[in-house]
Amino acid sequence: MINIEQFRIGNYVMVDDKLRKICSLNHYANGEEKLIGFEIDNDVEFEHPSSGRLDNVKINDQLLISLGFTFHPHFKLWQHKRPDRTYSIELDNDYFPLDFAHQPIVQHMKHLHDLQNLFFSIQGEELAFIVPQPSLP
Repeated sequence: MINIEQFRIGNYVMVDDKLRKICSLNHYANGEEKLIGFEIDNDVEFEHPSSGRLDNVKINDQLLISLGFTFHPHFKLWQHKRPDRTYSIELDNDYFPLDFAHQPIVQHMKHLHDLQNLFFSIQGEELAFIVPQPSLP
């Protein structure tokens, strides 16, 4: 089960083992029913967060490369190209974001939506795929 409260529109989620972009987060008036809308074949499908169809997207090397990160073996870290007038994002080997002193600022960040949300908070823009979306295991 995924936690709908951690997601925002534009985040990615695994649906039936395929990467899908969230385009809607619906809360019914009674506040009990929550649905996640995702893009699929030029349409939108909705699914309950506890559905067995939905899962978090785990961060891995292939995914980071697709998002424009580069691994620097000398420094043993992942770095995203820095947009103009903002900060770069660096991740260590365990994919933990690092501060300017190369100390982890968030530990146990394992999922793409967490990285997307952090990236948006720091960079002020969405983390986008540079190459076509990867097929993830």
